[in-house]
Amino acid sequence: MSKLLKAMWRKIVFFVGDVHAVPAFPWISWGIKKHGVDYDEVLQALPKIQYGDIGLHRDKGFLSNIAIPGFMKHSWIHVQDGVEKPSMVEAVSEGVIERNVIYPIYSDYTIIVRPRTISEGERKGACLKARGIVGEKYDVDFAFDIEEELKYYQGRKTQEASNDLIEGQKNLRNYDAAFSCTEVCSYSWWHKKEQLRLYRRKRRGKYCILADDFLNGGWKIVWMSASVTIEAAKKLKLHEEGISMIDTYLSQQR
Repeated sequence: MSKLLKAMWRKIVFFVGDVHAVPAFPWISWGIKKHGVDYDEVLQALPKIQYGDIGLHRDKGFLSNIAIPGFMKHSWIHVQDGVEKPSMVEAVSEGVIERNVIYPIYSDYTIIVRPRTISEGERKGACLKARGIVGEKYDVDFAFDIEEELKYYQGRKTQEASNDLIEGQKNLRNYDAAFSCTEVCSYSWWHKKEQLRLYRRKRRGKYCILADDFLNGGWKIVWMSASVTIEAAKKLKLHEEGISMIDTYLSQQR
């Protein structure tokens, strides 16, 4: 793909990601709308979150929702817990960024999941990997080349440590690093991919991992917004295992 075509493709992807539907003319908008999760709910969630947790959300009405199968449409990884300066890493149109967790939790449907039987060292490792890719571009091609990414970042650290600038430049030319949102989370937890069932599947011509794929038995729900109900999950096409996890969480909260 030429540079011009790639630049045009990036603009189209980001345009679609920013547009959402409204029920009156002109039928689409770029405006900010009120979300189904309010700020009080967000504040209640913060003490329950730990670093290494994965967040999932869906904003209603966005045009990009049509292109992404399933219930949840976006994911991120929490890299610092607490209620004063909690932060997470996510991939958005600006690239891979670290910012306050309030941004993605304040949505229409939000779920926070945590890996089962994971050590503190493994959680720290996931967060270290996530923070190591902050500043990279957003992957508009949705290429889940995680094995190549791992080689690239491990090699880059080695080269920086040895001050081998020639090899470092060569490495940067040979690999164009970029990440989509679920790719950030998958890359961060790839050292436990079998346990966490992080498997790429072919969806609409791409082998990828969707936000809904984090709702499997390798994870547990630690918090979700009141807007997430079994009825909503079924209507919005969440798979049966995810619906069962929501049912279990709701039963535990009664």
